[in-house]
Amino acid sequence: MLALVYISIIATLLATILVFALRPLAIRLRLVDKPDDRKTHKGDIPLLGGPVIWLVVMFGIIAFIPNPPWSAVVAATMLVILGVIDDRQPIRAKIKLIFHLSAASIVVVGEGLAISDVGIFPEVFGSPKLAALHSALAIIAIVTAINAFNMIDGIDGLAASMALLALTHANLSFNLILGSTPPDYAAFAVLFSGALAGFLLFNLQVFNGRKIFLGDSGSMLVGLMIGTALIGASQETARFAGSPNIPASLCLWTIAIPITDITSIVIRRLISGRSPMAPDRRHMHHKIMEAGFSERRTLLVMILSSIGAFWIGYGLTQQFGEMASIFGFVIFVPSYYFAVQRIGVLIDVLK
Repeated sequence: MLALVYISIIATLLATILVFALRPLAIRLRLVDKPDDRKTHKGDIPLLGGPVIWLVVMFGIIAFIPNPPWSAVVAATMLVILGVIDDRQPIRAKIKLIFHLSAASIVVVGEGLAISDVGIFPEVFGSPKLAALHSALAIIAIVTAINAFNMIDGIDGLAASMALLALTHANLSFNLILGSTPPDYAAFAVLFSGALAGFLLFNLQVFNGRKIFLGDSGSMLVGLMIGTALIGASQETARFAGSPNIPASLCLWTIAIPITDITSIVIRRLISGRSPMAPDRRHMHHKIMEAGFSERRTLLVMILSSIGAFWIGYGLTQQFGEMASIFGFVIFVPSYYFAVQRIGVLIDVLK
């Protein structure tokens, strides 16, 4: 336990040192985010979150995790490079999607990942005859996570906080349901959490005047790591062969808010005849801010929503089983979306 605390502290300190060291370089290289019609921040902000988190996680994986997952290292590196290029000169959405699929495939093949347990119909769906489908689902799940975290990265601290909560809730699930977290998984979780915490110190301006953004490199990296981590937590994998898993349906609840956001965005854009990857200011956090909430209060609302969603899912899973948990999740996604759309009306009623 003490070793995990040390790993988390080292990761946070290393992230802090790297930001101080690399921030001037990012400014000189013009790796910065400029204000425009969709971005209302003041001044040029270094897009340093991705490279910093990547450096910390790569160092930690090599230093603290036996038999490092090299395929994940390669995939993460690919996305960070893609993101840095995209942050400087926007890349077409279709090209980025090809890289997302490639990165997810590298991890799935290299780590032997597969989604063979979806919480229902275990004998039918878990059949070895469906191995190709299991691998394909794992790729789709990781690509979805990459894009969900990329899309929700619209206000300070949001994407990183959602990732931090997902890791925290996964660890809680291991401990509450199984009594402990597998050592390798716990080491990765605290390492990644420490890197995210170090980033948030600057993104939320604990160090005033040294603000940084996650950037596409960071949001895509976070999505890749969270998607891979949740598959590892809930499925039988080559790396964690024989290790106990948390319920597969519960993993959906750990990232319920990013999933709700990307689902609503994709459906709405398709209905309107637009590309699902086209940017706009109609995400859930934008709707909350339109109701009169400040950016910080919007972040708090989303954090509390994520915490609440997890405990709803945990209660359903433990009390009624995974079938009820999945059914509850299917109800939660549109319910939360429509609640956010009408948050202004709700506030007026409460007044």
